[in-house]
Amino acid sequence: MEGAERREDLRMRPKKLTYVALRPDFSKLGKIQDISRGGLCFQYMTQEEQSGDSPNFNVDIFISDDGYYLPSVPCKMVYEKKMEKEVSHPIGLETRLCGLQFKKLSNKQTGQLSRYLDTMTNGEV
Repeated sequence: MEGAERREDLRMRPKKLTYVALRPDFSKLGKIQDISRGGLCFQYMTQEEQSGDSPNFNVDIFISDDGYYLPSVPCKMVYEKKMEKEVSHPIGLETRLCGLQFKKLSNKQTGQLSRYLDTMTNGEV
C-alpha cells in the first residue's frame, strides 16, 4: 500500500530546539522535527547541487543550551526530500527533510535516548 505508515514507534515533538549533526564531517546540521525510539526526522538547509551521503552513518543529537548530548548514534537514511512550499532562500539554498532510522544503540545510548524522550518531548505528533 503506497504511502502507508511504516513506523513502529510513537513519534514525538521536542519541547526544546534539538539539533542533529551528521558525522564525521558534520555535512548536515539541522533541527529535529519529530523523534521516536526507532528514529527521527530533521530539517536542514543545503545547497541545491549537494550530492548525497552514504546511507549509513553516525549522528550527534544535542540541545545547545542545556548540556544534553547523545554522540555517535548509528543511523540509516530512510528518506531525504526537498520541502514543499518552502520560503525562497538566497544563494541557491534549499530546505530539506531527512528521515533516519536508528541502528543498534549501545545500552548507554538507549538510556540517554529514553531520558530525552521522557523529559524533552511533548508527546505524540
